[in-house]
Amino acid sequence: MKAYTINTEFDSSDKYIVDNIIARKSITLIVASPKKGKTALGLNLGICINEGIDFLENSVQKTKVVYYCNELSGKLIQERVRRLDIPCSNSMKFYEGTSYIDFNDFEEIVRADTELGYEVFIVDTFSKIKYDRKYNANDYNDTYEVMAKYYELVDKYDCTFIMMYHTKKDSSVKSVSEKVIGSQALSGAVDTIIAIDKTTEFDTEFNLDVTSRLFESKVYQVKLNSLKKILELNKVDPIEFLEPSIQKLVQVMPKLKEIEGTIVDICSKINLEIESPQQFGKTLNRNKEILRKNGIAIMMKRGKNNNLYQIKYSSEDVIY
Repeated sequence: MKAYTINTEFDSSDKYIVDNIIARKSITLIVASPKKGKTALGLNLGICINEGIDFLENSVQKTKVVYYCNELSGKLIQERVRRLDIPCSNSMKFYEGTSYIDFNDFEEIVRADTELGYEVFIVDTFSKIKYDRKYNANDYNDTYEVMAKYYELVDKYDCTFIMMYHTKKDSSVKSVSEKVIGSQALSGAVDTIIAIDKTTEFDTEFNLDVTSRLFESKVYQVKLNSLKKILELNKVDPIEFLEPSIQKLVQVMPKLKEIEGTIVDICSKINLEIESPQQFGKTLNRNKEILRKNGIAIMMKRGKNNNLYQIKYSSEDVIY
């Protein structure tokens, strides 16, 4: 341990490998239920780090990457990489393994590769590494003991780990830390968790919920480019491209904050004269996703005679 005072100056110039997502000399978990895109995200992220390409518009410090996969064969990983519209040079190293590996053997890989200048190790998946005794993933003390082994590697070899892990299938669980399978010690021990939040494996638009103790947590709304097979920010559409009545709503809601009533009431409150209330109701339903990106949430419930709308604006929900 090193002592410091309130006036001690620390060098934070190289704190991040990926600004506000991956810190240098840290441990990050990428978590999702099976077939929800952990490997796809790991490859996108790993190649961007190895090539120094911005990831979701966050700056990347070019850093040599090792991708250790004990889930898929080398041939399958190669095919996935080739489908990505991201250049991947021979400097990125891959390991193939479709079974378990002993921790001591894994450490030997880390030791040898850090001597060659590699720093970031992506492990797909963390659950297929064996230890010198059987550990209970649901036991708090056992989990901390396992994670201590990885932090020893971080300190010993100045490396950074990004590890894949599974989440619970219980959709009622909302907290990122509670979604991770096993003891809560795992969520508490790592520095950052990136949770893939999608309903089905076929979703091309979904959230990346980044929770960290090293920087401000954030939810990234992303989409998978169907042609390039890469992740991109799912940005708000330019206002001039929106339908005229939706433009009007987007412009007035930051001031009004919240409005409710029948569709006729809503049209009156936003002074909408370019579309009939009946047409506007259909336009609202057709543009719910666009409005959500603009920080506008719409809820509707059926009244005795008319549908009742509640429209709320939150600047924190705007996707820039």
